[in-house]
Amino acid sequence: AFRDRSSSCGCRTLSPPALMSRDISVDASFLESQRAKAEERRRRFEAAAREPPPPLPKRSMAWPGGKIVTPNKAEAIASFLERKAGSLDEAKERVLLGELGRAAAEAGAGAAAAASAGAAAASGAAVSSSRALAGLTLALSAGGDESGVGQAELAKSIRAAGGVVSNTVHKRVDLLVASARAVKRNTQAVRKARGKFRTPIVSPDFVIDSIAAGSKRDPALYAPTADRAARAAPPAAAASAAPRGD
Repeated sequence: AFRDRSSSCGCRTLSPPALMSRDISVDASFLESQRAKAEERRRRFEAAAREPPPPLPKRSMAWPGGKIVTPNKAEAIASFLERKAGSLDEAKERVLLGELGRAAAEAGAGAAAAASAGAAAASGAAVSSSRALAGLTLALSAGGDESGVGQAELAKSIRAAGGVVSNTVHKRVDLLVASARAVKRNTQAVRKARGKFRTPIVSPDFVIDSIAAGSKRDPALYAPTADRAARAAPPAAAASAAPRGD
């Protein structure tokens, strides 16, 4: 009843029996393998659902200075101040110095509590030695010291002993650590300490001896010779002996 026909456009049209002439075969092994894979996935998903959820990611903040490798806040702030030495304005530096002082005080209180709770005498001496300069803010003008201790090494020792290093002399600085050469040349830091802020000046030996003794030494013993003479002299003589700034 059906036969091939050509349309007016020249296209051949297949009759329905030609479309249905091919048999459709199903591979039973293929279907079985698919069922096995589906069963394996179902078991795997059920096992994963019974496991506890993974921990939430830690909250972090992008930091242009690189990876922070210490949880110690005081150490992190001190490292930041060392990297940014000379590039921070005085207001920002004062804020950071205040934060560093509070963090160092908290760390010192925690160390003291731990020591009093049951540390041995030897370990207690080590803790006190490491906090010999805690609570002190020191400025430095110690370049070219004849003792061979560089300013960077001195700053590192001060921070390790719990002290704070300031890039400039200001009213919150407790002591100016100045070498004999800096005092002789009357550097800007020395002039500001003597004139504007009346900040005591000590030699680098003050830092070295305080760390060695495990406690802060008397700054008056490490003052420059001219400053010790000025303190011992009467007021009128001290005023006439005071060095002049530029």
